[in-house]
Amino acid sequence: MKKFIAVLTTLAPSFALAQTAGQITDADTLVAKLVGIGNTLTQLLVAFAVIWIIYNVVRYIVKADSDDRKPIGNAILWGIVGLFVILSIWGLVNILRNTFTTTDSIDKTEIPQIPDLSTVDNAGTSN
Repeated sequence: MKKFIAVLTTLAPSFALAQTAGQITDADTLVAKLVGIGNTLTQLLVAFAVIWIIYNVVRYIVKADSDDRKPIGNAILWGIVGLFVILSIWGLVNILRNTFTTTDSIDKTEIPQIPDLSTVDNAGTSN
């Protein structure tokens, strides 16, 4: 119960700030919120994988003379594989995002324009 109260107390400001944060009004704000959630989730997964690897390395060192080292070594290996997969997928997503990024602004000099016909006389010459 004490842990629950401690976690609730720690997270209370974020719940309060969630009420005043930007509301979802269109697709852009929705995507921005989803990207923020994805970035936070990625950071948490990377942090968990690094902590998992360090924890198991310490366990591996502590059991220096024991025969129980093989499962701990496998846990270290799978932690490294998991970290590699997380970072690889994150990198691939960033490569694809940067490759296919479009801009919202259009250079108006590249758009063909129709000339203003009010300045052209009947003979086809400009005034």
